[in-house]
Amino acid sequence: MYEKTIQVRKEKKLTQKELAKMSGVSIKTINRYENGIKISFDSEKKILEALDIDFINYCNINNERNKMSFDKQAEEYEESKYINQKNSVLQLINKGYPYKEKRVLDLGAGTGFVSREISKFAKEVYAVDISDLMIKKIEILNQENNLKNVIPVKGDAHNLKFEDNFFDTVITRLTFHHLKDVKKALKEIKRVLKNFGELIIVDIITSEKDDEAELQNSFDKIRDFSHNKFLKLNELKKSIKEENFYNVEIDIWKEERVFKDWIKLAKYKDEGEVLFNLMKYFAINGPKLGLDLEYKDLKLTFKQKMVLIKVINIK
Repeated sequence: MYEKTIQVRKEKKLTQKELAKMSGVSIKTINRYENGIKISFDSEKKILEALDIDFINYCNINNERNKMSFDKQAEEYEESKYINQKNSVLQLINKGYPYKEKRVLDLGAGTGFVSREISKFAKEVYAVDISDLMIKKIEILNQENNLKNVIPVKGDAHNLKFEDNFFDTVITRLTFHHLKDVKKALKEIKRVLKNFGELIIVDIITSEKDDEAELQNSFDKIRDFSHNKFLKLNELKKSIKEENFYNVEIDIWKEERVFKDWIKLAKYKDEGEVLFNLMKYFAINGPKLGLDLEYKDLKLTFKQKMVLIKVINIK
């Protein structure tokens, strides 16, 4: 999209300084954006609106990218050890226990791995995903496992098709970094979640250092075009606080990634081993970029920081 903004700005014969004045975004931020560097959602929105670029259509394009990416991953999605980690899923489930008589939303459900585990305890689990093929996979696995209480729903986290106060618990695992507008998704979660309902988020977070965070996001953006942004912990906490969620509980840990398995999950073909060699360079020469990059015995590994956040919805 940044190429489009440059084109429109030049067509309108605007300098970066003039665009900064119109949008309320600093020249430095505009310059970073026009060089392909990720900026905040709010800043990007202000720039696009100042240039009369259809922001809603832009968000729809992002949704289409997510659909395409996850349709491509659907068939072998659960085979990835990064998705089917029983211990990680149990950790999530235990945070929301007990589930008896609860209606649960699994937002960004993928093929329903978490949904099926929670369905053993909950009254109903609504497994929502934006990908048609992920939803189809849930339906097939429901039949194979004779599950009646996992309900697959195609949907968008930014615009949930449920009534207010519909769910007792909302869980979302490895979804937030794909969302174009985390704040809007949190507003939707708050709306459909009952008063005193629980929200449990599991996702990858970046280093608090800007340069490390930018590179961590860049690596994933190259690997998976549906990737939007890993948030810093403080950014995520701030967004949650702004929507009046309370009683914050946080667990943090690191998970090791093996490069070849990591790119396989996203169906990324590293032609010419460009991404591999870039990350290998940092692993050998440093800095480690907050990823504990290591190249040993011809194997490239790194660690991503994970966070589990549980909060209570107060209306």
